[in-house]
Amino acid sequence: MNICISVVSHGHLGILKNLNVLPNLAKNKIIKVQLQDNCKEKGLKEWCLENNINYECNNEFFGFGHNNNIVFTRFKNALQTLDDGYFVVLNPDVVINEAQLFELIITMQSNKAKVAAINLYKDKEYKESDDSIRNYPKLSDFIRSFLFKNNPSVIDKSKVNKPCFVPWAAGSFLCFTMKHYERLNGFDEGYFMYCEDLDICYRSDLQYNAKVLYCPNIKAIHLAQHANRTIFSKHFIWHLCSIFRYFSKRIFGI
Repeated sequence: MNICISVVSHGHLGILKNLNVLPNLAKNKIIKVQLQDNCKEKGLKEWCLENNINYECNNEFFGFGHNNNIVFTRFKNALQTLDDGYFVVLNPDVVINEAQLFELIITMQSNKAKVAAINLYKDKEYKESDDSIRNYPKLSDFIRSFLFKNNPSVIDKSKVNKPCFVPWAAGSFLCFTMKHYERLNGFDEGYFMYCEDLDICYRSDLQYNAKVLYCPNIKAIHLAQHANRTIFSKHFIWHLCSIFRYFSKRIFGI
């Protein structure tokens, strides 16, 4: 079995050093960690080499999905088979250990799941839940989220106490069987940022009847620092373009 972890860094060296998650994971021979440097951060390559983390740097700035697809292709070319492999999309600010990863794999296997998510929290005390699992959104849900900070598509995780299948989960942590990620052709690179996680989960469900297995018993921390999405900021424009692409694909199949 191979567990292949993809991490995309946008100047995250300080966070990576502070959390020390990747060096600990990379100590296990079954776990392979690949870091994709999207902004040529000084000192990041040296830190990766010191900690047995594979490092690659882009010559240009790519989106979230594109970066993870690059990493997957590198793993695919390096492995003899994808049959018993798992591909983990991991944000640099998520804290997880090898025991939790193996527990997740066992849970996926017992539920015959092709893609899975874990129970993320925003704090170390596990008191503030990260709204990381959701139903498929309506356009009005995005509008309510922007204007009123209230998103009806969010699933209340406090009411879920055992593994179950949900429509989609945030890309801060997703685990795919490598065969399934390949069948899906990875993330849609037409999204630069935002909604690519929604899109890949929707395609997984629509094309292969494979929803996301949510595992509430596997708790991890997501120390997210959400980008400013005020109107006319670049993140707002990226989000708006992604929303348009998502609904266009659903309606027109483009």
